[in-house]
Amino acid sequence: MKLKISTLKEPKHVGPVVCVSWNNTEDVFSSGDDHKLLKWNLVNSECMTVTTFPEEFYPTGMHLFPKINVGGNKHQHDVILISSADGKFHIVNHNGRVEKSVNGHQGACLTAQWSPDGAGLLTAGEDGFVKVWSRNGLLRSTLVQSDVPCYCAVWSPDSSAILYTKGNFLIIKHLNSSSKMTKWKAHEGLILCTAWNANNNMIISGSEDGFSKIWDTFGQQISVSVKHDQPITSVSWSPAGDLFVIGSFNLIRLCNANGWSHCLDRPNTGSIYSVAWSSDGTQLAGACANGHVLFAHIIDREYTWKNFACTQTGRKVVAIRDIITDQSDNLDYPDRVIQIALGFNHLVIATVKQCFIHKLTSWNTPVTFDLKEGTISMILLAERCICVVERAGLSVYSYMGRLLASPRWGARPETLGRAALSLGPDTLAAIDQADRKLIHVFDLPTGLIVRSSTDNTVTKLTHKMTVSHIALSQTGPIAERQLALLDYNRDLYVVTVKDNKPKFIKLGSQILSIVWSAETELLVGLRANSAVAWCCPRAATQPDWLALTTVSKEISDLGRNPTIMSVENGVVRICRGNGSLLHVSLASFPEKLLKHVSANMWQAALQLCRTVEDETLWACLAVLAWQHHQLAVAEEAFALIHQYHQVCYIQHLRNSVPERLRQDSLKAN
Repeated sequence: MKLKISTLKEPKHVGPVVCVSWNNTEDVFSSGDDHKLLKWNLVNSECMTVTTFPEEFYPTGMHLFPKINVGGNKHQHDVILISSADGKFHIVNHNGRVEKSVNGHQGACLTAQWSPDGAGLLTAGEDGFVKVWSRNGLLRSTLVQSDVPCYCAVWSPDSSAILYTKGNFLIIKHLNSSSKMTKWKAHEGLILCTAWNANNNMIISGSEDGFSKIWDTFGQQISVSVKHDQPITSVSWSPAGDLFVIGSFNLIRLCNANGWSHCLDRPNTGSIYSVAWSSDGTQLAGACANGHVLFAHIIDREYTWKNFACTQTGRKVVAIRDIITDQSDNLDYPDRVIQIALGFNHLVIATVKQCFIHKLTSWNTPVTFDLKEGTISMILLAERCICVVERAGLSVYSYMGRLLASPRWGARPETLGRAALSLGPDTLAAIDQADRKLIHVFDLPTGLIVRSSTDNTVTKLTHKMTVSHIALSQTGPIAERQLALLDYNRDLYVVTVKDNKPKFIKLGSQILSIVWSAETELLVGLRANSAVAWCCPRAATQPDWLALTTVSKEISDLGRNPTIMSVENGVVRICRGNGSLLHVSLASFPEKLLKHVSANMWQAALQLCRTVEDETLWACLAVLAWQHHQLAVAEEAFALIHQYHQVCYIQHLRNSVPERLRQDSLKAN
């Protein structure tokens, strides 16, 4: 993955560019010391002067109104908030006319930002004050009074708190006065820039000491960058929270969420004072000290599934290759590619206007459908359907391009990350953004029937702790659909969604990442120094059975915050903390056994266990045979793992209990 950087030969600004902000995925506003507000169109590479501000107008920051419907006032979407060096902040419309100017600070107003919900704005100034204002520019409260300048202040993702700088300290202050503020020393030098991501709830800071650091909301350091030669002048998270970028003097660096560097470029731009991401997370713009506006596009993103590899090689070009047959092709699209998903024998490409669904057996004849809006943040794949997450909402389609459902539960789609959303073959699960203990589970139609949002059957599950990650099982009937979840204590629970009284059963603790196999009910989790596979999660009701059917393998040097990418044929693909990939053979035979059982091939399952002669494999067969009422197989398997009390019980059932009562007894157990 790398950045493809472009700038015009001659700068359009005279003097430094101070701030940039995206209007949509193709339009960018920029402003600088030449008092001009410029609008850039990336499709036709045009640049136009929107307005020229007065001579005494020196901007220090700019933020466009968030793209949400507030009271149905759609014209609010193009309102620009600009802070200036004379202590004022200005509300400017998209034509460049100043609607309102408010004198907010003594000395320069260093930053101004709309709240994520659009209900208000905050400003911070050279006088050390941080203030919250209404959307119309009326003062609500002065949150902070300090004797040192506040160089940066940002809203929390839910608009309930602010993060601001005080020298080399970071401070989180809640708008609710009863909540205790969090303060920590973050750097040795003055902190110049911060960013707070809505999806991963992480904070990044950049300082004069040349370091950028990632923090959680408790002030715990997640990672620290290498020392740069010059101060860090800008930082920015991508909307999805999987990437961030830092800007310095003649330097721009793209990193993953753990701080590992994907690429480093040294454009001749001077200091990069501001960096802004497009809402689809594929492009960024930078305000440069030499008068240029830098534009960058992410290319060389790689996706793999089984024997297929896919790479975005250009803005409109995707290369796909079958590694086994060495067949390859370049797929050209009429518009810019913004999202790619590969899996379940399909390649799904989303451009600005359309979505293309390619079968991997014939990738040159895609199914296409038009998108509601050209801002797609995520595509999820399952066996029978795909989920497209746009700013307008969530839509579930069949692989024939037919709309199946549009689930709604009051969430803002742009704040949904991959950890908060999971798609199964017939089910969609999502964490409630307002109450993260609550999980919504939607039934999806299995036929080609269009359903409105009111037709969907919704199951609401409430956990005792805040949930951080969910994952739906990908196989089995809908009545047996399982949901695995991680809470903020890093405890792993599994629940059968369609039970009359869903029960959360704990599988393990200190789990960092989870993923289900796409072909079986094998659940794999990752600890700090090991990988764990739960071969029969349903056996969790019997603690001794759960222990017998769990496989663990020690792994060293995983680094900080490793993640599981996928599980295939018992081989786990892990992304280490430093970005490198690791393949670990963890549960090859158990997954093969699970495939035999799902195909009702009990003799093949028995033959596999007799050949391998592994106690864990026999335990898996015993539990699975018991659950599927295969008493003869279960009896042999339990005997070989020395569960003699279970063998006696099975013999009792087979010899003395009528068939109907036997089935009832098995179901009860």
